[in-house]
Amino acid sequence: MKLEALEAFTFQRDGLALAAYDAGGDGLPVVFQHGLCGDARQVAEAFPDDEVFRLVTLECRGHGRSETDGTHSIATFADDVAALITFLGLGPVVIGGISMGAAIASRLAVKRPELVRGLLLARPA
Repeated sequence: MKLEALEAFTFQRDGLALAAYDAGGDGLPVVFQHGLCGDARQVAEAFPDDEVFRLVTLECRGHGRSETDGTHSIATFADDVAALITFLGLGPVVIGGISMGAAIASRLAVKRPELVRGLLLARPA
């Protein structure tokens, strides 16, 4: 999928502007997260360009265009993703990611199962 095909926006959490991207449409919502030091470009390169899916991704704190307050942990990143899912009114979704993103997805599935329909893990950290 091309990054340009995704609508870029920011939303506020803990006083920070977090960058997110959404393919929009009526496809199955899939929130797919980048790995450590990655950003939305990594997700766009890895995700299939198929209207069956609605790709949504968040650039974690301190990554890409997202601001940071120095709080970097899988728990915090997972809470940020949960806030994005709630903000967009999407749950439950398929959640997944690459490496660190897979760890974020796994944590979210354990801590917020009501938001998760399924897991898609690539190269779990």
